[in-house]
Amino acid sequence: MRNLFLTALVFCAFSANAADIRKLDVWKEDGVFYVDLVGYIDAPINQVYDVLVDYEHLDRLSSSIVESRILEPAEDGTPLVYTLTRKCVFLFCGKIEKVERLELEPLHHITAIAIPERSNVVHGLSEWHLSEQDSGTLIAFRQELDPAFWVPPVFGPMMIKKVMRQGGRRAILRVEYYARIAAGLSAEEPPPLKRRRKRRQADEQ
Repeated sequence: MRNLFLTALVFCAFSANAADIRKLDVWKEDGVFYVDLVGYIDAPINQVYDVLVDYEHLDRLSSSIVESRILEPAEDGTPLVYTLTRKCVFLFCGKIEKVERLELEPLHHITAIAIPERSNVVHGLSEWHLSEQDSGTLIAFRQELDPAFWVPPVFGPMMIKKVMRQGGRRAILRVEYYARIAAGLSAEEPPPLKRRRKRRQADEQ
């Protein structure tokens, strides 16, 4: 009976925090960085989708996201969003500012396409494909990024993969937390985000 009780505790602890990265590939070709990520989130697809398109609160998902907000739609009615992300490796900190057009297929597909003249990237594309798996959600994420600024060699594919694995794991844990809370399910609160406030304030000045 005691062993059965301990097994049940271990199972519950695992089930309450099952978000994981199942695949991560990063490469660079002709100056463009590519990221392919597949992750699993133990939360219903409806709530996962809602968390991912909540652009007024994306900063709660990652310390790299400094600011995000919804803008006035384009003339053709296409939704526009603004994001400012910042990541530091050693002494170099890179900031990516984007205004993106959103193409949405509710619950299943999110595409964000950067507008170069309103961003500091030559090309930017982010795609999320969501599908139901068991009682949770499978996310296939793809990103293409061609920065309009110099990127030091330290930001090669291997370094970006390491940063993405660490940051991506933390991000999907937080997506899972907020999605499970929205669905009325039990959830273990993830560790608080660590932000570089002093450096951020210095950048703004």
